[in-house]
Amino acid sequence: MTLISDFHSHVSRSSAEQMAHSAREKGLQILGLSEHDFQMNEARPLLPHMPLEGQMLSFAEYIEAVHAAGRAADIDVRLGLEVDFVPAKNDQIQASIADYPWDFLIGSVHEIDGKLFELGNGQAREEGELLWQRYFRLLHEAVKSGYFSLVSHPVRMRAKNPYVPANIDDELEQLAAEATRQDIALEINGSDMLGYPDLVRRLAKACVLHRTPISIGSDAHRPYQVAKAHQQSEELLREVGIKKVRIWKQRVPEEYEF
Repeated sequence: MTLISDFHSHVSRSSAEQMAHSAREKGLQILGLSEHDFQMNEARPLLPHMPLEGQMLSFAEYIEAVHAAGRAADIDVRLGLEVDFVPAKNDQIQASIADYPWDFLIGSVHEIDGKLFELGNGQAREEGELLWQRYFRLLHEAVKSGYFSLVSHPVRMRAKNPYVPANIDDELEQLAAEATRQDIALEINGSDMLGYPDLVRRLAKACVLHRTPISIGSDAHRPYQVAKAHQQSEELLREVGIKKVRIWKQRVPEEYEF
């Protein structure tokens, strides 16, 4: 495996140090830690409906833990945050995180008009296809917002919604084209790669077509999940002709070849 980065991982169920040690043991050189905004005391009041995934942290505690983890594990650890994209609350969410020294920010769509779609509700085909269409509209808005370094898991709707629309390739191509225009990366996500690799392949092909920057993230919530699906992701990227991965430091994009 020659992918050396993982830019989507969480600490609330373990610790930043444990995640960093796991990354080093797995041969990574750069780890981007990106806890959810709703796990932070300062942002939680804006997102009280989001299911908690572990211990709550303050921004100060989180930032210190991330920096300390890099020193303890002797690995390059970058400071990130996974930020919910919610149209009615975006200004408030961004204001709550604005004063901190992020290396990168992940934009994520977890809800559609108040519905947490990853929880599922057994929708029928018509509703399922409409949810997909609305999901893509929100992804477009997130890409164009200017808030984020990357937009995560662009095919996550598939987790609980099997009604993939017939025009999925057109939607992915339009999203990739917009990301290229905005110079925003789209994520090849490890959880999605393990769950529905065919859709991730279609996403990757759209990125190739439009020369869209891509990021690699495991979406790890525990140390053993760091770099999960990296081998499969690397094989896919090589298959479709992607040779570069984007990373960030102090919000400035970098790329490496693998």
